[in-house]
Amino acid sequence: MSPEEYVGYENLIRFIEDRQLQLLEGDIIEIGAYMGGGTVKLARFAKKYQKRVFAVDTFDPEVDRTVGRGGVTAGEVYRAFLEGPSMFEIYEKAIAGLDNVVTLRVDSRRLAFPREQKFFFGFIDGCHQRSYVENDFAVVWTQLVSGGAVGFHDYHFDDWPEVTPAVDGIVAEYTREIAETVEIKGKGDVSTLLLVKR
Repeated sequence: MSPEEYVGYENLIRFIEDRQLQLLEGDIIEIGAYMGGGTVKLARFAKKYQKRVFAVDTFDPEVDRTVGRGGVTAGEVYRAFLEGPSMFEIYEKAIAGLDNVVTLRVDSRRLAFPREQKFFFGFIDGCHQRSYVENDFAVVWTQLVSGGAVGFHDYHFDDWPEVTPAVDGIVAEYTREIAETVEIKGKGDVSTLLLVKR
């Protein structure tokens, strides 16, 4: 099974379509593009509405040193899916021909957008450490339009134990700004929690 299949990008796109989020102002942001399989799906969908996808990643497996319950780091898991070419080389090949993808090869902690850049949908699946999850949310939420949504992958996923408490803390802190929470099941035990902004 490819990594993007665990995410269930089709379910995310169905959520966007059901809510007609693509008709809102702004673009899509994906923090944690990995090898680009999900980026391609989001970009093909976004292109139909003249929208862009901002894909944010260092494309360096060693950056995510999150230790899972089994003692394996996230970087080791990422490397297990790579065979030969680098993560960035695979990503570049995947997105070839998609002119609506804006690739930002940067640590998300150094990410900043001008005030006028808006997003109608954000997907967070970058570094699984709590500080990163909280940072990535802040980056997206600041630019997210009213009625837009941000999703956190690996919610209630025991392999990355810092994600769920980070997301639960965010939900508690931003309750007044959140119109709705929706949990979408992916493959296996992996879920995405979506927060819809008031």
